[in-house]
Amino acid sequence: MSWQDLLCATCGGRVAEARCSTCRAARAHFEGQRVSLPAGPLLVLAAVLFALLVVLVR
Repeated sequence: MSWQDLLCATCGGRVAEARCSTCRAARAHFEGQRVSLPAGPLLVLAAVLFALLVVLVR
């Protein structure tokens, strides 16, 4: 689920559509909160955890 799936309590529409001022404020807040994770370290971590799992299963 992402912020684009949220429904506004004020107008009942999707926040991504920004029908009212509450939606527009929430959308502006969430758009400023974007976090991008680097793929390289995550892949290394996944590989290490997989290797550890293989060693422990044997």
